[in-house]
Amino acid sequence: MSCSVVDVEAYELQDVWFERALQRARIDRENWHPARGVDKNSKTVQAVYGYYGQLFLEHPYLEWAGMAGMIGPAFYAGFLDLGLVPDAVRGVVLAVRGRASRGLARDAAGDLGYYETKFLTMQKKIFEDQATMHEAYLDGGIATIREFYDAGIIDSATLKAWQQIDTGHRVAATDAAAATADVAAATVGATDPHAAATRAAAANAAISDVVDGNRALLFREQHDIIDRYYVRMLAHRWPIGPAFTYLLTLIGAPSVPNALSYPQRYPLRVDSRLPQLAISTHTPLADGNIAIFADRWKLIEADTLPAYLAVLRNEPEQAYCILHKSLKERANSYRLRERAGQLVLGALTHWELKLRAAPSWQLMPSVRAARRPLQASATVIDLTSAPSRQSADFPVGADSRIWMNPRRTPFDLKVALPQGRDYHARAELAVMLSSASGGNPDRLTVQLPPASLEATAGLIGDYAREWGFLPDTVAAWRAEAARRESGDRYYGTHVFRAASIGAVPPYAVHLEFQVAHHVAHRAGERERECVVTALFSWS
Repeated sequence: MSCSVVDVEAYELQDVWFERALQRARIDRENWHPARGVDKNSKTVQAVYGYYGQLFLEHPYLEWAGMAGMIGPAFYAGFLDLGLVPDAVRGVVLAVRGRASRGLARDAAGDLGYYETKFLTMQKKIFEDQATMHEAYLDGGIATIREFYDAGIIDSATLKAWQQIDTGHRVAATDAAAATADVAAATVGATDPHAAATRAAAANAAISDVVDGNRALLFREQHDIIDRYYVRMLAHRWPIGPAFTYLLTLIGAPSVPNALSYPQRYPLRVDSRLPQLAISTHTPLADGNIAIFADRWKLIEADTLPAYLAVLRNEPEQAYCILHKSLKERANSYRLRERAGQLVLGALTHWELKLRAAPSWQLMPSVRAARRPLQASATVIDLTSAPSRQSADFPVGADSRIWMNPRRTPFDLKVALPQGRDYHARAELAVMLSSASGGNPDRLTVQLPPASLEATAGLIGDYAREWGFLPDTVAAWRAEAARRESGDRYYGTHVFRAASIGAVPPYAVHLEFQVAHHVAHRAGERERECVVTALFSWS
């Protein structure tokens, strides 16, 4: 199957809804420039998070937007703290040299300015992608989202996410009306217990659909949209990149009620042994780094998202009260000047030493198990039949499994497919997921290392011949990507759809290739960087 709309039309389609989102959020497109720092973009940053919060207040089934609005204060406070020095430096340079010296001002901001710009850019990329889809859905429903799919802007998993949200929302609305009727019937003794139980089951299923669809949008945000920016920050001027992103991991505070920070949820533990004695030291440090996708998604899946959903289900009034407050008012308590004492106290007191007798067969000293690299031989993922949670080795309580080397070192990967076919790649990251909470996996994403536009076009051309989609679609995408100039849009995705692999249902694997196109927005970065992701899905 080939894309029915060439990339230039897809870009224009997306731009229409992007403009709609800007208008609703009251954002001036011409004055949204992340490279100029948080001070110059402060009104826009506040407008973005205010927009997300308002979407949720008006449409509570848009839970991704509510979560984005709720975490806004922590990020805004971080933007302000991070931007103090670089914004002051930019201001001095511009005051002395004039507006023509913006390039010099950007360079003078140094490493802090680099990270400030990266975070502001990430916020913009999320808005470009997610706000655009939200506006399209609110205006035209699932039919408009399907236009995005037909144009090759989004993949089948994102389409399915919106279908889950749409179905769940509609069923929930119907059940709400039915529940009102049940209350009225109960007053006259005319309640049908069986019908009421059936409606209750349908209502629970609708809630699950809404949650699962919004969770898929959250995964798209973290994996497809902003992960590449985290990778750049981590790799920036070693050892500055790892040190800075680890510091952010230590001091980051979630603005979701009852959610834990990374060090709280995953503290660094040091184990050692002496003769007859085992020693375990729990530290206030973090056993991970939020710039690493596997670590970041683990925290989101295990803690941040469940805490957010608990607020929505158990204390909805609190959620609405939080999102009604202004971003500036909520952000104050997350500024470093307000939290400095708490951070210092935690660093001094959050130590725990545990001693226990070591079994006689464990007398030799040992070290805490570290993240081990993937095996030297090719990693094999078996999709010849539908995997289960057990066969996929999902961790307890998780709906995903991640294959990834430390420092993102590429590894050889083989995906075994029906009909004796195999997909081979030198991958950076692979993630298997379930689109239903607690369900069996039904998606696999395989992300390749970034490459130039030319190399990517060559690879996609090879895939077209091997996996059965039209080379003309590749040529159309290649021509438009080459023409696209740096402006206020630097990120876009295009999806190529291959023929299904395997017999007709009940089991066939559907294969798509998504190209994320990043155009550099400041000097010294790689131009026109593309990231290819192979997307496998089955039902």
